[in-house]
Amino acid sequence: MNTSRPPAGRPSAGGRTLPQVMESLGRFFHQLGMPPIAGRMLAWLAVSESGSDSLDAMAVALKASKASVSSMARLLAERGLVERVPVLERRDCYRLRTDAWENVLRTRLAAIASAKGLADEGLWLLGDGEHPARARLESLREFSELCASIERDLPSFLERPRRSNTRARRASPLPR
Repeated sequence: MNTSRPPAGRPSAGGRTLPQVMESLGRFFHQLGMPPIAGRMLAWLAVSESGSDSLDAMAVALKASKASVSSMARLLAERGLVERVPVLERRDCYRLRTDAWENVLRTRLAAIASAKGLADEGLWLLGDGEHPARARLESLREFSELCASIERDLPSFLERPRRSNTRARRASPLPR
């Protein structure tokens, strides 16, 4: 598989180039809790020409060690964001999973929903009396329940845009 590269392209309306947007995406993923190299790998795979690349090529492109890129590829695969691509050569190549962004959302919703148990425990410890923290813990419990509900309904929620996209592709006069 050839080394992929982000096209230099023209500047955006904001004056930024695609490599600059890629760097910003890497920082965005880092802000979501990804290690810096993992965030840069996700950004690379999102904007590269081929959409997949070998660990060696990503290490060179991202100016990172192959060991670091390899361990981050394992982490991203465990989190359901990337997958190994079968290639004829004996190299480990990875690409973004088609459901990568859905997996980010599922993980976030599940994490917030798990706080319900902690809020319930805190409320139990407060007892029935008045306490300044009661309203805050009840708010956390309600928000956690909302996130759990969204997580349960996520498959049907995500199906709507898929159906819309399928209908739009079928109606499109452009060749596929």
